[in-house]
Amino acid sequence: MRNLSLCRALITKTAVLALIVGASATALADQTGSAKPVAADASSLTEEPKSLPQGNFFSSVKQSLRLDPDNDLVRGHFDLGSPPNQHRYYCLVDAKSGRKEPNGVLGEPIPRKDGTVGLKSDSVSLFACDDAEKQGMLVTSGYLLKTRSGTLVASATVPAAATATPVNAQLPPAPPAPAMPTAAALPSAQPPEVSADKIDVAGIKLGMSLDEVRAALKLKQLRVYHESSETLSFVDPVKNAVQSLPNGRFVNVIAGANPPAAGETSDVDAESYEVMFTPVPGKERAMAIIHTVGYSAANAVRELTLENGLIKKYGGFNLSQDLPESPTWRYQSGGSVQVGDSCNGRDLVGGLGKLTASTMHGNVALKRTPDDFQSQLDHCGQAIVTEDHVTANGGALRADRLVSRFTVSAFSPAIALEGANGAARLIQSAGGTLKGAAPTKDSTKPNL
Repeated sequence: MRNLSLCRALITKTAVLALIVGASATALADQTGSAKPVAADASSLTEEPKSLPQGNFFSSVKQSLRLDPDNDLVRGHFDLGSPPNQHRYYCLVDAKSGRKEPNGVLGEPIPRKDGTVGLKSDSVSLFACDDAEKQGMLVTSGYLLKTRSGTLVASATVPAAATATPVNAQLPPAPPAPAMPTAAALPSAQPPEVSADKIDVAGIKLGMSLDEVRAALKLKQLRVYHESSETLSFVDPVKNAVQSLPNGRFVNVIAGANPPAAGETSDVDAESYEVMFTPVPGKERAMAIIHTVGYSAANAVRELTLENGLIKKYGGFNLSQDLPESPTWRYQSGGSVQVGDSCNGRDLVGGLGKLTASTMHGNVALKRTPDDFQSQLDHCGQAIVTEDHVTANGGALRADRLVSRFTVSAFSPAIALEGANGAARLIQSAGGTLKGAAPTKDSTKPNL
């Protein structure tokens, strides 16, 4: 079992961010019935038609850990939804083993010099490629694959009898394939982009807008969903009284989950998300993400598989045995990644999270000063990623250990500092001072 002790809290060593005073933190009621999509309002998010059943999200998580951009080839694609909410999902095959990955993957197709097509993966969906093929929706023409001997062959075509789209699917014609650069136009290998807005956790990226996070969580079909909002307030120097900033409400945390059933505490399949936003009303950006997954014994993933997946995605280490018990990645502005927690960055949002939609960490923007964020930026980097997990059979040989729960978190001091400075400007433009602010109540509206 990994060491689960959390680092000493830094919050007691720093002053509370005085310009932020929200106190409502009210949450929407849990939706324990069938899964429903997130809906901010009728104008911002529209219901996307579903034409395929959704599978087990743990299969999606396992596939995410296996993703290998060097060996995964596109063998076909299918489209779901209608404009402007139409999405293309790519079906992959491992060029080495010949194994077909079960679920469609969102991403950007990348042509290769040998004529095959790879994929810059974004996230693994819950839609099965086999279901798409049975429905006659899988398009395989135009994709070349490699045999184990290295010979190039055309991707297997769907039988003619299956190519007709079922009447009940009611899908529009597939959109044209996105334009792809020729092999000669592809850039040479370069260090990975590591700016804060390139870091993602389970498909949710640092720097995303509020609506982008809502849309990403909508696709995950979470049964429980909370939003909490806060209001910027300040001390009026003339009246010497606390005033709420006009139009100063912002969403500070979104938490969602497919939680354990009542009474279940272990050996369960469950998942939770917690996303914290910058305190700039109407211009909120995701500055911290916490994603926790719990496995039942039947779905537990091997520790080596998890560790290898972390290295592929976040870099910094060569082999799984190089990872410490609680790894930390620090992404620098110069394009490099450093490892280790020499600046105590994981104290901000690191540690093993809960499997329920809770805001256990609270919004760090409400507990930190801009100077704190600047210090983290100077000593840690643009973004900090941490991971913690526990094993169901900690005494087993390393190759046989099974992970029963893990948490990956990401935090950007750069985005947090930008948000804190933006809120300060709003307060100052209203003629207020940044000291002596007190909480004010507020309410939340968006629902699933």
